[in-house]
Amino acid sequence: MKFSELAERYIEAKLICEQYQARLRAVAEACGDVTADCVNDYLRLRQPQVSSITLRNERGHLLTLWRFGFEIGLIDTHPRGIAKVRVRRPPTKAWSPDQLRSLLDAAASFRLRTMRSGANAGWFLRTWVLLGYETGARKGDLWSFRGSHLDGDTLSWTQSKTGDPLTRTLSEPCLEAIEEMLPLGDGRIIGWAATMRQSSRLMANCIRRAGLQGTSKWLRRSGATHCEMRQAGAGRLHLGHRSPALFEQAYCDWAQLRTVTPTVPPLLED
Repeated sequence: MKFSELAERYIEAKLICEQYQARLRAVAEACGDVTADCVNDYLRLRQPQVSSITLRNERGHLLTLWRFGFEIGLIDTHPRGIAKVRVRRPPTKAWSPDQLRSLLDAAASFRLRTMRSGANAGWFLRTWVLLGYETGARKGDLWSFRGSHLDGDTLSWTQSKTGDPLTRTLSEPCLEAIEEMLPLGDGRIIGWAATMRQSSRLMANCIRRAGLQGTSKWLRRSGATHCEMRQAGAGRLHLGHRSPALFEQAYCDWAQLRTVTPTVPPLLED
């Protein structure tokens, strides 16, 4: 039995989003046979290529498929002898409000460029930055946002990853950017303008032009960090996390948060 066969069975049996389907298929195809040796060989091969977090996630995908095969009787053995992956998390970094404003300025410099879809690159980037920051949505959800998700100054949707509903209030500049993009496409706000790969390249150029580090994923963690700065507990709610620990471990830029966190006066003075 091959992992690729199990992946197709699993996808047929489960209601999962297209992005997760693609990740399962890719990992399953690369691993090969459903044996402990193949899984461990795959993990050793991938270890120098990806982060420990990604490696742990891919290990989890393979174990999910293996357990599924065991449960439905396609495989006789439960997964055993699979190497553990120790995750080493670097400190989370997010953009400050000033850096985000620099990113918007950089996006404006792309307004003379027209994308293959006919969209204005500057407006596309501006809408993406504002919408991603203010909603905290994952990129797949951002690309699926349609005009029908809007109700006045609010945007409501169901998260593709968790199935939980969320509603966010949008600022006037964000609504104006949406109004520029929405009438030109197929009903989606920005998803019509570029594929995931094309958009990532364009955003990377914009980030470099702004003199910043990071990726579009930083929009999500930046919004959550800034919500937490205004009110304790708001960061997790902004992202729609069920577990407070996930936000604290992987999404909060504590270096920014400490600037507004109350500090007790020192007991001992120099």
